[in-house]
Amino acid sequence: MTNFNAQYRDSVFRSYFNDPMRLLSLCNAVLDTKYDNPNELNINTLEGIFFDKQKNDISCTIDNHFLILVEHQTTVNENMPFRCLSYVAELLNNLVKNKNKLYYKGLIKFPKPKFFVLYNGDKNEPLQRKMRLSDAFDGDSNSLELIVTAFNINYGLPQPLLKHCHYLNDYSILVGKVKEGIKLGLPSRKAISRAVKFCLNNNIMGEYLVKHAEEVLNMLALEWNMDDALQARFDEGRDEGINAGIESVALNMIRSGMNVDKIKELTQLSSERIQELACSLTK
Repeated sequence: MTNFNAQYRDSVFRSYFNDPMRLLSLCNAVLDTKYDNPNELNINTLEGIFFDKQKNDISCTIDNHFLILVEHQTTVNENMPFRCLSYVAELLNNLVKNKNKLYYKGLIKFPKPKFFVLYNGDKNEPLQRKMRLSDAFDGDSNSLELIVTAFNINYGLPQPLLKHCHYLNDYSILVGKVKEGIKLGLPSRKAISRAVKFCLNNNIMGEYLVKHAEEVLNMLALEWNMDDALQARFDEGRDEGINAGIESVALNMIRSGMNVDKIKELTQLSSERIQELACSLTK
């Protein structure tokens, strides 16, 4: 599959917004600013492996004023303030090129940090809410605070962000159309294919989908299957459910042409089991 192996680390969200113009539009929407020069934006996202949620989705500085961390989630995670704390510590540390400056008398200046979550899962979440690190301390610590603003970007909701950033609105439509197909009883891959075709026919996500339609289909299939695996773990608490989900993810990786060693690394399946799964596709 064209370029898929080189981009398997990205989710569709991260891949789509890993573009200065799109990300600038998103930042203007969440910050209520009017930056118009993509050259003022510097993307400094922390790198991690596919599905490694210890790394952030998107972060950047704008005109050296803001450090933005945007996390895209399909499940509500009340620990986002703590996770953002670890992210921002690493990002700020990366900004200090000369570590000896930490021991100088002069104050080191940093961009002003802002933290956001964009949610499009199935729970009935409010359009906007705040999550605070102090809640983990029973609200009893004024010495350490970090506030994350969470936005519900589900398709069809009166979310102002979707009006202020058409790129985010397009992404919301794509995910919404996938959910629509699944509710109609389609298998996830057919629902995703249906959604991608709808967006292509209606000029949604524009040139990005024209260039990356097949990659998007496969990335979404992997994400949906991983969500199914995680849901099996939480709902059933049985290893069978987890393994079934992981093997489903492995099958999609095999279809994409990913090599056995990389599939083994990501899924922790044995080489023998991966070979068995590969053989099952030829029957």
